[in-house]
Amino acid sequence: MQFTSHRLATKLHRFGRTRVAHTPRVRLQAASNNGQSIDQVPIGCSRYSVSLKKPLGIVLEQDVKSGNIYVVEIKPEGSAARDGRVKLGDQLIATSGVIYTTESDYGGATVKGGQQVVRLRVQGEAFKTVSAAIGSHPGHMAVTLDFQRCDVGAGLSGASVDEQPDGTRSGK
Repeated sequence: MQFTSHRLATKLHRFGRTRVAHTPRVRLQAASNNGQSIDQVPIGCSRYSVSLKKPLGIVLEQDVKSGNIYVVEIKPEGSAARDGRVKLGDQLIATSGVIYTTESDYGGATVKGGQQVVRLRVQGEAFKTVSAAIGSHPGHMAVTLDFQRCDVGAGLSGASVDEQPDGTRSGK
């Protein structure tokens, strides 16, 4: 399986408190994946949701062929490792994002308001859009991530897993 070179973990540290300044287009209809709705859980798979504070401590990469986004590394010091539910090879299905619906100018300073949390289905979205949605959360606000995990025998798992000498785990 080939992945793009996008690595979310490094981008999250740079985002800090960056917020999305405009309302992104969010798909309102369920996209299909091999004839199935993305809201339909494939046989041999399960879904779960986690809310994690930054730093998330996960590295996500996008499969070039399918466009699916997978967990390829879990950092031991991150929120995902402390939570314990996120595993290597899990597929990201959706993420929360923060948008601002109003913008006012006060003496040259732009003030954003109308903060709203939205759910973004990641299937069919560009990796940078997903990354921006995750990075749009202020530091004090948890990011909600929806994942799908498939049995190895189901043939739907996204990545192989390697244990590194330093104790970190990474996927290919």
